[in-house]
Formats: sequence, C-alpha cells, structure tokens
Amino acid sequence: MNKKRVFYIILTLIILFTGTNIYFIEKANSKVEREVRVSNWNMFKQDDLEKNLTKSGVVTSAEETYLYFNDEFGSFTKFLVKEGDEVKAGTPLYEYEVTDFTGQKDVLESEVDQLEDEIDSIEDNISDLEGLEGSLPSTYDEEEMPLEASALETEYDIKKEIASRELEMDRLENQVDSLERQISDLESYETTLTVESSGEGIIKELSHAVQNPLITIASNSTLVTTDLTEKEIMEVEENMNVNVQSEVEKKTQKGLVTGVSSLPKRDPHLETDSMYPIEIKLQDEENKLLPGHHVFVSIITDEVKNALAVPVTAIEKSGSKKHIWVLTEKGTVKKRAVETGLQVDGMIQIKSGVKAGEYYIVNPGLVPALRNNASFITALDWDKIKLRDLKKMEQPDVLENLLLGILERK
Repeated sequence: MNKKRVFYIILTLIILFTGTNIYFIEKANSKVEREVRVSNWNMFKQDDLEKNLTKSGVVTSAEETYLYFNDEFGSFTKFLVKEGDEVKAGTPLYEYEVTDFTGQKDVLESEVDQLEDEIDSIEDNISDLEGLEGSLPSTYDEEEMPLEASALETEYDIKKEIASRELEMDRLENQVDSLERQISDLESYETTLTVESSGEGIIKELSHAVQNPLITIASNSTLVTTDLTEKEIMEVEENMNVNVQSEVEKKTQKGLVTGVSSLPKRDPHLETDSMYPIEIKLQDEENKLLPGHHVFVSIITDEVKNALAVPVTAIEKSGSKKHIWVLTEKGTVKKRAVETGLQVDGMIQIKSGVKAGEYYIVNPGLVPALRNNASFITALDWDKIKLRDLKKMEQPDVLENLLLGILERK
C-alpha cells in the first residue's frame, strides 16, 4: 500500500469520524447527550505505601564506660594507655600504689561479691528467657501469642535479648577476673597493682588530673541519634524501621528505633521548643559508620504493603462518606463507596470497595456532567496508531475496526 493511498484512507476516516459525531450530537434525544467524556483514567494497582519522617542525625558510640579511682587505700601511679587506643578485655589500663593492704583487699572482695550477685541475676534472667522461647509455638497468630511473650513479641526479639544479656555477663566476668588478679597480687604482697579493661572499646578520655571518672571508654558499637519536636515524638515508637544514609558515602543502611526519650533534651522553657532525643541501632554491623559521621534518617512511621493506591484526586467526599468513579465492563461509570486508609505524598490507600484490575477516573471533578450509570467515551489515542501497523493490515480490516470504534454504542 503506497503512502498516498494510506493518506487518503486516513483523511476519509477522519472526515467520517467527525461527521458521524456531529450527527449524533445534533440528533434530537441522541445517546451522545447522555454520555460523559473521560480523558484521564487508570487501573487499580497494588503498591507499597510508606509514611516517612526525615531528620538529620549523627553517629555516636552506643555506650560509654567510666572507670573511677578510689584514693582512700592507694595512690595513682601512671596510665598504661593513651587517648584513641583500642582496648580489649584484659588490656592493662593504669597502675596504682597500695597504701593500705587490708582496706584495699576488703574493697576488692566486696566488689567481687557484688559483681557475682549481678552475674547470678543475669543467669536467672537468661534462663527465664530461654524458657519463654521454648514455650512459643512454631507458628502462631499475634492474637494467640502467650501473654508472657507479648512484651518481646517475637522469637527474634527474645534471641536478641538473650545475646545482649550474655554479652553483659561476659563483661562482668572479665571485671571479676581483673579484681581477683589484684587480690592475688595483694596476697603476694605486691605494692603496685594493675587495673585491666573488662571489655572492648576505644579510650575516649583520660583524666591526667586524676579526677573521676579517671578513664572514659567508648564502645566499638555505634548508634545514630537525632532530636524530634513535640509533635514528631508522638509519631515515633520503638522498633520502627529506619533508613539511614551517610552524607559521605551516600549509602543507605537499615536501622531500628531502639530508644525513645519521654523527657526533653534540656530543661523545658516557655520561650524555647522542647526537643526529644531518640536512638537508632544500625543493623549492618560490618559496614558501620564512625562516631561523628553525619547522616540523614528516614523513620517509617506507618506503612502498608501491596495496597490499592490511587491519587487523592480520584476520591470524592460527601460528608463522612468517600466515593470513587469506576469504569465498568458495560461501558458505564459507577459511583462506588470506598473505605480509605494511609495517605502519603498525594496517594491514598483504598481498603475496600474496589479490586485490582478495575479502572477508575483519576480526576472526576474535571469531568463535565458526570452521572452515576452514564455511558462513557474515551479519547482516541493517536500515539498508539502506528503507520507501519496499518500497512500490514488489509484495507477492509482497517475500515472495519475504525468504524467499530466510531459507531459502536454500549
């Protein structure tokens, strides 16, 4: 089929299309008068909706350990580490000279007894947690979960709490070992004793003036902190998921809100806004950020997976009721009552009233004379008509399909 012939066919169809529509419009009691023209429609699709609270944050050490020196029974001699040094359990930290053997031994033995009581308490706690873990069914609904488990919610949370308690018990046992070595040295009449680290970390600060705390050790593990306003703090809870992006590396890591303060960062004042600190633990321990790194945090305060989401422009409100206009298979528009849910960035969740695969009007407010059960027509999409496709079709087929589109009424 040559180009001139195709041109004349298309010109003829355009004239026929225009003339036919003018005829129907002018005709008395024409069905066209009862039809609505829909130019913007879409299909109901499933999508994930997330409501995020974005803030700036900073990476800090998850914990700081403070070592104190009692000069009642001895005198400080020297530090065995310097600021910035990495230490492990058993690393010598400082030396002191004993001036009262009996008094110092009593103090050390009292500290050992206190630490052993704490260790016994942690062991009992771990035993209780392991019993609780064993009582959980392999599969269960949240409503059927045992009352004792509701605080920890899942088996994962219980395992995480057990690991945390075991780590604390290891630290206390290392501290007991260090104290017992000092007691052993005293019994051997050693006058210079060495204090060792009970865990891992980095020496953050040394008090060369021998003032307490004598040594501050920052833990190797890190967390992210940020401050929230009075309104924001009401939206955030522990165990909410967080996306953390470093300003330097531009990489996003997963995190979890582990601490939400109920007290403001500073004393409340009428003329200043109250700010509430929260803590976020990064879940990727291997790719951790250094203390002092600035980050952007995006706290997921609400989310719905696989939600039927539409633009808010598609929803019509009538008092407390909400509706959406659906394009039916019969070629009519149907006003459908719906229940909505989460609204995020101009999109809103449809909880009931429609189903995936149906079509809806995106902007019903822009459709003139929109009426329930009215027939609808849509614009011809010229972008989808390809000249090469027309060339492949026989002339009778082209005419038949286009006439059907022009003249068919449902």
